[in-house]
Amino acid sequence: MIKLPDLPQGELIKYLVKNKLELIDCKKSAIKQFVDTPCMLTEASGLVSKASQNNQDTDEVIYRTVVGNTYNWMDSHDDMHLNNLFGQSIKDKNGRIYHRHDHVNQLTAKVGKFSNVYEQVVNWTDLGINKAGQTMALLGDSAIKRAYNNLIFEAYKDGEIDQHSVGMQYVKIFLAVNDRSEKEEFDNWNKYFPLMGNPQKAIDRGFFWAVKEAKLIEISCVTEGSNELTGMYNPPAGSVKNIDPQFSSQAIKELITNAFKN
Repeated sequence: MIKLPDLPQGELIKYLVKNKLELIDCKKSAIKQFVDTPCMLTEASGLVSKASQNNQDTDEVIYRTVVGNTYNWMDSHDDMHLNNLFGQSIKDKNGRIYHRHDHVNQLTAKVGKFSNVYEQVVNWTDLGINKAGQTMALLGDSAIKRAYNNLIFEAYKDGEIDQHSVGMQYVKIFLAVNDRSEKEEFDNWNKYFPLMGNPQKAIDRGFFWAVKEAKLIEISCVTEGSNELTGMYNPPAGSVKNIDPQFSSQAIKELITNAFKN
């Protein structure tokens, strides 16, 4: 995560625009691991499953569809990932996307093997929140093996894993700011802000990074991801929750209208 200076919002926006190219180069130069609190355990927790049970499950292998990433949602890195973010990368990798824990780049860090990694349109409610409409998510069908990591195997089996993170590298990224005096960046705001599922966060910050393309390296189990919408895909009845009070369609329309009046 880039550490930004502690400035009032207006001054921070000026700083971001002035240093935009350098900040983008900085983002592109590193492999990003989207966690807020990295887990340092020898055997980790992380991801989530489509269902708590699968009729193909055995004592040694269980099959789950994990939510690797959620698009159109501003995360704690001030990023909003756009639809089809990893489309080209998934094609280029040709099945070489790994299911690990804690972004550990070692053979012993595998927790499962993906048979398919793909981007799919999903309902917001499929991700466990009380919100109308749809977005796109990065999903992975994984065979999780006891032989790889017994602790994680049991956690998946018991439905205890509820967070994940992607290892990725930025390719195309744009700065969007809520300031009419910054033409290019304000045009980006007008273009991408209406797509956002949690617009109040962008309004509070006054800016965000719209990430259009990135290279996908792996999906890891973590204790806390930068995007909180990484829980159960198709969660059981009664588990849908409100993460943000601004979830009604009317409330979001009002937020967007008021933002463009500024």
